[in-house]
Amino acid sequence: MRTKYFYWHFSSGLSEKEINKIKEIASKSGYLSGVTRKDDLSENDDDIEYRDSEVSFSEDSRLYDILCPFVFAANESAGWNYDIDWFEKVQIAKYSENQHYAWHNDGGSDIHGSYTDEGGFKGKVRKLSLVSILSDKHVGGDLEFSIQDNDKENVFNEVLKPDLGIGDVIVFPSYLYHRSTPIKKGIKYSATMWCLGLPFK
Repeated sequence: MRTKYFYWHFSSGLSEKEINKIKEIASKSGYLSGVTRKDDLSENDDDIEYRDSEVSFSEDSRLYDILCPFVFAANESAGWNYDIDWFEKVQIAKYSENQHYAWHNDGGSDIHGSYTDEGGFKGKVRKLSLVSILSDKHVGGDLEFSIQDNDKENVFNEVLKPDLGIGDVIVFPSYLYHRSTPIKKGIKYSATMWCLGLPFK
């Protein structure tokens, strides 16, 4: 699918108070090694080579109060107008030196990418992803998007690199390939939220 806007960027969308609140909630939840859905890996991939980070998850309502307005505003402003009716737990990620997340997408948006679990997720797919930057004293860790040629599968022919700083929020369709480049110095913190709805049809 090709859209006019590949992402929607809110510069300095988060206040210092909101950033500190997100970090505080993550600290209370605790950090664990980030894991990857196995269907994202080929049989020759080592998980840590694909994704190397620490993550914390939370369903604290204050996180949704802070982040959800960006999702709704981006969905309308970018003209996507996707039907969104559910949100997964918010993930706060911590990347230290040399840690990264290789090229991936957050999920397919057709029926083949739908959750099979019972409950609110069942039958839904990830449609929009949100990433917010919670730190600025790091080098590397850049969020990059790979735009594929419509006629060639898995050919990364254009890389977009938004200029992101602390407090920035970016929202994009979950099927877009993206990565977080290796950290060269310092520690990067980011918060991610996945927004769900019924498959496109």
